[in-house]
Amino acid sequence: MSRVRVPGPLAGRDFRLLYTSAVVSGLGDWLDQVALLVLVTTVWHGGAGDLALVVAASMLPLLATPFLAVLVDRRQSRRVLILTDLVQAGLTLGLVVAPGVYWAAGLVLVRSALGSVGGLAGQIQLRVSVPPDGVQAATVLLQTAMQSVKILGPALGGLLVAFMSPRAVFAANACTFLVGVIAARALRTTSSPSRSADLHYFKELGEGFQHVFGSRLLRSLLLVMCSLMFVVFLYDSMAALIVPALGMGTSYIGYMVSAVGLGGVTGSLLMGKFAARLRPFLTMAGSILAIGCIIVAIGFAIVHELRIDSAVWLCVIFLLGIASAGILVTFPSVVHSETPVELTGRVWALMNSVPAVLNVLAPVLAAALVVWIGLGSLLLLAGAALLLTAVVVAVRLGGVPPTAPPPTAPSDADDADDADDADDGAGLAEEPTPGPAPLNSGAPHRETRAPCVKRTGSSTEEITMADKIDKLAEAGFSLNDANDAQQAVLKSLTEDEVNVLLSVKSRVEAAGSDVEGHSLSDPSGGYLW
Repeated sequence: MSRVRVPGPLAGRDFRLLYTSAVVSGLGDWLDQVALLVLVTTVWHGGAGDLALVVAASMLPLLATPFLAVLVDRRQSRRVLILTDLVQAGLTLGLVVAPGVYWAAGLVLVRSALGSVGGLAGQIQLRVSVPPDGVQAATVLLQTAMQSVKILGPALGGLLVAFMSPRAVFAANACTFLVGVIAARALRTTSSPSRSADLHYFKELGEGFQHVFGSRLLRSLLLVMCSLMFVVFLYDSMAALIVPALGMGTSYIGYMVSAVGLGGVTGSLLMGKFAARLRPFLTMAGSILAIGCIIVAIGFAIVHELRIDSAVWLCVIFLLGIASAGILVTFPSVVHSETPVELTGRVWALMNSVPAVLNVLAPVLAAALVVWIGLGSLLLLAGAALLLTAVVVAVRLGGVPPTAPPPTAPSDADDADDADDADDGAGLAEEPTPGPAPLNSGAPHRETRAPCVKRTGSSTEEITMADKIDKLAEAGFSLNDANDAQQAVLKSLTEDEVNVLLSVKSRVEAAGSDVEGHSLSDPSGGYLW
């Protein structure tokens, strides 16, 4: 009987572990969010000020992530994941015994900061857990999972709170962090510390800023996301007012969240089929255009007091979720394609934290605009801004080719040539390759895996770096003591070369004693035995 093959990135053991940890953690976050709101409002009888304090405590650490990212890039991603999940589990258990809202806010503040650090490490681990050409597919899978959790999480959280105390839900969420610890410990690949780790902290910090603002595409993407997220939060923060203004009961707020999540799942699945062939910024422009049209339609209905069946509005919001997938999948794909692995933490933090600042300001402005021009006019204004953004993105950036994986690390001799050939971080690869050119081929990469090669005797099945690690690990090999250059050589081996290496090891051990077989004295490769 032939073995069932798992398609795509899930065929790799390390990505399966990372994927499982992300799904379980995402579900736990939703359970925690529902329980925290119930604890503050129902158990402690807190008001709007207490809710605002807790929400602010969860959002503020986002502003500090660019400064924490330097520390993440200095460490192995696997170790960061283990440490942050372990400490977050302890802090979540602290919520079980928290005596009041101020204690809870303090715990949430520290936990959110660690969560941001763990999120950066997760993005780095993603890059070293799949082949370069599998990053986009892996991103689609994770986005689909997060949208699915968005549907299930709030409903399950409400159900658990109904039958359990909020403090018991916190204890359950602590277990999800422990699942993350177990998954991270089982990872067989990890990132290497940044090659610039001996630099001064502020020099390393500056490298991230220089890379983002030195790349035309990353600068453009950052500007687009800042504009987009600011406008989205203008109306999204008013969701509790929009639903009744459309003539629906307050219970439909939860239905709307589920409809958006279901649309996001559908859109992510569609992106998984076509994303590799789509131009990234043209896809974003199309998504923004669709979202803008929907927001204009909602604003028009509110201004003119149109009453439409609630089921129709749920379908419209479902379409909104589908459209959002074009942004949520394209954004990380472009960031990863434009960024070398050693800068992933710093670049990812900067690309996410700058829009987060605007997310904090947008609700304040939205509240003032509702008083000044009315809710419907606010939505019409936001929709018009989105339509304008879509046109600008399509005209200025629509010609950018589909994203492609970044090239492997160049040799030191080629570094100078690469620097001369770079053009705003969007240069061409030194050697022509089939398909679209990568968005950025400038900086070297410190990936701990090699591109896929074909298995012997198969035209379709690929051997990934994780497969090779499995073989080497089963035979007793250890790569932990190898330096970066040695790891790069070993992980670029084909399957035939791996088999030859295993055969040589077996013959050497058969010819000598166990002590001789495990000698570490040979600097040319003795660490393998």
